[in-house]
Amino acid sequence: MIKLVILTGVYGAGKSLAAQAFEESGYFVTDNVPLPVIDKYFNEIKKDPVKYEKVALTVDREIALETLKLAKKHKEFEIKFVGLTCSQATLNERYRLSRKLHPMQIKGISLEKAIKMDIEEVRKMTDYFDVYIDTSKLTKNEFRNQIYDACIGSKHKFAVSFYSFGYKISVPQDIETVFDVRLLPNPFWEPHLKHMTGLDQEVKDYVLKAPETIKYLKHVKSYLDFYLEELKKAGRNHASIGFACSGGQHRSVAIAEYFAKLYSNKYVTSVAHKDLPKK
Repeated sequence: MIKLVILTGVYGAGKSLAAQAFEESGYFVTDNVPLPVIDKYFNEIKKDPVKYEKVALTVDREIALETLKLAKKHKEFEIKFVGLTCSQATLNERYRLSRKLHPMQIKGISLEKAIKMDIEEVRKMTDYFDVYIDTSKLTKNEFRNQIYDACIGSKHKFAVSFYSFGYKISVPQDIETVFDVRLLPNPFWEPHLKHMTGLDQEVKDYVLKAPETIKYLKHVKSYLDFYLEELKKAGRNHASIGFACSGGQHRSVAIAEYFAKLYSNKYVTSVAHKDLPKK
């Protein structure tokens, strides 16, 4: 069976944030497929049930029930109809802060009236919803957790990307937190290690077993244990951590590999080496 989530609700209630949660959990997410082609879309999904094992489709509330009706014609789908609502006061504040126009304002309808109509129309669908969430008093993190609990079944694992690079080459702009490892013993000055990299076991042993490194790893781990958990509590889903040495060949590579492996049982980890020669 293909898991199909049809997501709709009041404009501004959080469809984009919910869609992101589904995407992070392996769902193929599609936004606002026009009603005339939705049945064709469903037929295409059915052709590859492996690739499209989990699908989330966001639709405007105007076509939500018709989309649900079309979906129910396909026996291959395990359907979950999800609706989002929000209070008038909260939506007024969200639109004020974001300075976005409500879609119905373009048609000459006042914001207050547009929101009121939205809420009333979505409320009429409550008997059809499998999951109905009021996001008025929820933080982003609380809302995401409700989506995971009610729709996905398990919380998405926090992802951490570890990078190595060399200061003398460049400082990448996409890394949030950088640790300097130049105080550690440098294999570059050992003739038999100079032309190796931090991916080689001999270099790893040289760097990681040094007394200075053992102390260094302990302190960095203590900080990362705190930092990564605080990011999770704040609603973040990803962190990028860099380790930098002079040339990005030895120490930073070995240390990045070490931490990617260390945290792999707790988070979804990946490791990349910015300045290693491409093979």
